[in-house]
Amino acid sequence: MVEEQPKPEPTLVDRWVDEQQQWQKTLLTYLDSLGKNEEFLVHLGNAMRGSLLAGKPYPRAEAASAAAAAPETDADDRLDRILHALHQIEGQLTDLRLTVDELKASVKKRKDKKKRKDKDKDEDEDDE
Repeated sequence: MVEEQPKPEPTLVDRWVDEQQQWQKTLLTYLDSLGKNEEFLVHLGNAMRGSLLAGKPYPRAEAASAAAAAPETDADDRLDRILHALHQIEGQLTDLRLTVDELKASVKKRKDKKKRKDKDKDEDEDDE
């Protein structure tokens, strides 16, 4: 007669892996349902256009109905490029402003150093 051995309880790592797989299934199910939701897709498109705020345009996929919406798409593309260029210029102006502030600070330090040096020199001459 063969005795049945009790099944060992899963280890902590095994339970964690099972739990992660369950979360992945839940997330994939949710994302699949979102892909079928028209309102979500509209918001996603708006968010992709908003990536210009991050400094680079979001890559666009070519739609099957691109020929039908060509005038609107061209206007959107031009607007996206303009916004992207404006954000680049804004970043460059910020860099320029910081550089000018650093230059002002270094000039002020030099002037203060020179004043102290001249003051010390004058005091030395007075002492003699």
